[in-house]
Amino acid sequence: MAKILHISKYYYPYYGGIEDVAQTIVRELKPFHTQKIICFNDRNITETDIVEDVEVHRIATVGTLFSQPIPKGYHTALKKLIKEFNPDYIHLHMPNPVVTLFLLNMDLSEIKLYIHWHADISGQKFLYSLYRDYEKKLLLRADKIIATSQIYLEHSEPLRNFLYKSVIVPNTINEQKFPDKADDADKIEQIRKLYGNKKILFFVGRHVPYKGIEYLIECEKLVDDDCVFVVAGKGPLTKRLKTQAAHSDRIKFIGKISDEELRLYLKASYLFLFPSINRSEAFGVALAEALYCGLPAVSFDIEGSGVTWVNKNNYSGVVVKNFDKQAFARSINELLKKEDLRAELSRNAKSWVSENFLTDKAFVALHEIYRERNFSDELAANVSIVLYNNKFDEVKALVSSLRGNPTVKRIFLIDNSEIRNDDYLGLDVTYVFNDINLGYGRGHNIALRQTLYDKMSPIHIVMNADVHLEPEIIDNIVAYMCQHTDVAMLMPKVYYPNNKIQYLCRLLPTPIDLFGRRFLPKRFMRRRVERLEMRHTDYNKIIEVPHISGCFMTIRTEVLEKSGLFDERFFLYLEDVDLTRRISKWGKTIFYPKVHIVHKHNRGSYSSFKLLMRHITSAYKYFRKWGFFSDKEREVINRKIFDATL
Repeated sequence: MAKILHISKYYYPYYGGIEDVAQTIVRELKPFHTQKIICFNDRNITETDIVEDVEVHRIATVGTLFSQPIPKGYHTALKKLIKEFNPDYIHLHMPNPVVTLFLLNMDLSEIKLYIHWHADISGQKFLYSLYRDYEKKLLLRADKIIATSQIYLEHSEPLRNFLYKSVIVPNTINEQKFPDKADDADKIEQIRKLYGNKKILFFVGRHVPYKGIEYLIECEKLVDDDCVFVVAGKGPLTKRLKTQAAHSDRIKFIGKISDEELRLYLKASYLFLFPSINRSEAFGVALAEALYCGLPAVSFDIEGSGVTWVNKNNYSGVVVKNFDKQAFARSINELLKKEDLRAELSRNAKSWVSENFLTDKAFVALHEIYRERNFSDELAANVSIVLYNNKFDEVKALVSSLRGNPTVKRIFLIDNSEIRNDDYLGLDVTYVFNDINLGYGRGHNIALRQTLYDKMSPIHIVMNADVHLEPEIIDNIVAYMCQHTDVAMLMPKVYYPNNKIQYLCRLLPTPIDLFGRRFLPKRFMRRRVERLEMRHTDYNKIIEVPHISGCFMTIRTEVLEKSGLFDERFFLYLEDVDLTRRISKWGKTIFYPKVHIVHKHNRGSYSSFKLLMRHITSAYKYFRKWGFFSDKEREVINRKIFDATL
């Protein structure tokens, strides 16, 4: 039973589309997992209560700015809750800019992060331009991204580079909100009498720009049947909309209504009007609820929105060209006159929602991403390669070589280049384009998180793009590691293209080793370098080494889950030393010379001042983490390894 911390903007009894989805998910997962919720309060007080046996932490707010609640003490409360609850997962409902910034400043290395993407931020473009990079950082960190429809996912600009780790979990309706009751007939009749027994064309939702209510008001002028337009809900546009509708006594504003009133209005109405006009309407839970109640809908065709999936054109209702109020009115007129057609759509609507948007069908994928998995014992390996302006033909040749061995299951090409190369899409790989140079370790972490998520490959190989290998060596390495379960990480023998050996069996470095090797005359450093590179061994036998080169690291994924991934504070250089050192606490890290690879090894910091600065910066971070001149663990490890290889 996993522990899940849900982060929503608000939570029940506060009503809203995201809040309703969050509550439905919590309710669905409750029998299987331990859960807590943290959200904003709608008043200036922090309090904790219980909703349906689940603890809800509501953090005080002092107001809102551009629809964003301004919290008081949220960061401290969130940090404390994470520490005390120690969740396995965080389920974050976005958009939520303030919480995004808070999470980026926390250590979530031992927590899986699932981002539930409800909608892109389409308004406040200037503010979004300031926030966009932070949003992207959190998307990069996410283990899974949950989209509400395939249509929305494929049209979302922020998600376009994250399809490889996205899953579709449709929003659902709570069918328990819409039971048939014994006295329904009388109550429905009372509602119809209230409007002179005229056919009710019903709308419910917040009165905000993207809902397109002004189009509903305008199209009323074009509807010639004797009917009434009932508009439920309220919002910042309510006053203006009422003024716009003053010309007609057929448009009735009834304000915010209860769930029970909503149930009865949906059953009493003739049609549901859903005039939303842009992708801020990502799905349309209210639309799905109306269809479930057998109320056919008329809606606009919003490119890239899940609305066009929820309301299936000419089956559950009618979908017309966006912004076309004449077409919207024509569809209403047709359905008002053709009651047989309306009846057919009504039957289809309930069936369509029942088959696609009830929890038992729609939440299969939700339960799957929270299913506890065991690591596979299959002879299989995933491979990740980080690219930066590489030559496509060389990468293609490497992929072809890897695909020559059936042991390789999934190949990740993590592209840190400035320009996307769609040629990679033609290869049998998972191509991830980042738009930015994330660094070596952080790039590989993208792939490592997916390997740890699915647990289908017990081995993950981290390698450079400038490596050449024969296909069969992968099978040899994977078989060896599967037979020797005490081995946590492995490196093969490595040659230069001129067949000279690369001395990559190394002890843990000291500051003098790194500084002197780079800046002091070779005659002063020869003995230290030979000791560091363990040249006293013949490089022809299996030995333990405390530092495995990042050019080719074969890692047991089960151990990686315990040790943690690459430390993302290292942009380039020494991230491999750091990772090997942590992994060695959980198993052997060995040099395996029975197979070999060829590696160009360009030694970029010797020819590029920029890379030299990267190297120096990483060295400082490494020694600050582990110790500069006082590192007793380093001394013990190096002495043990050195003595064992004499």
